[in-house]
Amino acid sequence: DELRNKANQIWNTILSLETDKYDYEQRHMNQDYEFKELNERQKIQLRNKAVKKGLDPESFTGSHPPKIRMFSKYERRTDTRTYGDRKKLYEGGCEVMRSELLESLWKDKLNEFSKRPKARLPKWYGERPGKKAGDPETPEGEEDGVAAEEELEEEEEEEEEEEEEEEEEEEE
Repeated sequence: DELRNKANQIWNTILSLETDKYDYEQRHMNQDYEFKELNERQKIQLRNKAVKKGLDPESFTGSHPPKIRMFSKYERRTDTRTYGDRKKLYEGGCEVMRSELLESLWKDKLNEFSKRPKARLPKWYGERPGKKAGDPETPEGEEDGVAAEEELEEEEEEEEEEEEEEEEEEEE
């Protein structure tokens, strides 16, 4: 009788321990699942935060904070380019960005140059430089020679038109 009571008592203890073990295992699995879910939510929030700041989406989700990118290792200036611009650089975009920069600079300089007024040459008092002894005087207002050049071009165009008309007449 005593042995049977002792065996039942031990059996009951084993049964309660096994049920407790099962309950704790289930609780542990549920906590693991919740922990993973919370981690995923946190990662999504940090990704959104990084994208909002213009950084790499994975920069806040790692175990270390994002590095401060420097523009040059010699200048203490932070890099203000966006993640997309930096990504372009590593895809062979350095040459592309350089050409875009040069193109924009060239256009700016061209605009500045074209806005500049056409400077007239100064009027000379006395004899103009480079004048030979037998050359005729330059008429007033043609110091820069632009008007004379325009007249020559007009004459050449007229001659070409006349030649074309003569060729057409000969063909007929």
